[in-house]
Amino acid sequence: MGMDRVGALQAAGVPTVQALVKSPQLPLGIVLMMIQFVGTLTLFKWGWEASVVIPIMGLCYVGTAIMGKWLLGEPVNAMRWFGIFLILVGVFFVARSVTQAKAP
Repeated sequence: MGMDRVGALQAAGVPTVQALVKSPQLPLGIVLMMIQFVGTLTLFKWGWEASVVIPIMGLCYVGTAIMGKWLLGEPVNAMRWFGIFLILVGVFFVARSVTQAKAP
């Protein structure tokens, strides 16, 4: 959504900085990606194993589906909700497997 809007504004002759100000979705998406990246690096810094961190990153799919439904009005059918539920259950079990010595 943000890329489409910025592209349309730039095609209309609006400078890039003004296009970004008029389309906050793109910078917001970049900030959310940075938060996810810093969170992932933080878990690795705390000594968590890749076999735990990578499944936890699956929560990004949950957030993307929820924000797509809420912000963009995208359809999320029962099968997708079931998949989101399975991701949440999987992340729960993987996160519970972390030993107390590894947890910060």
